[in-house]
Amino acid sequence: MAIVIKSVPVLKEAAAVRFDSNAQDAIAQKSSVKFSQQVAVSSKILAKAKI
Repeated sequence: MAIVIKSVPVLKEAAAVRFDSNAQDAIAQKSSVKFSQQVAVSSKILAKAKI
């Protein structure tokens, strides 16, 4: 028995432009995680353990 091959949906025209601009906005607004406090704590622990 044959299985029907479904077509892949593709964004066209205005929808594609809107998707791309939303993706670019999301990339611009991404934030990074700062681990400076955790690094300081772990350094103190390692110094105390003399490792």
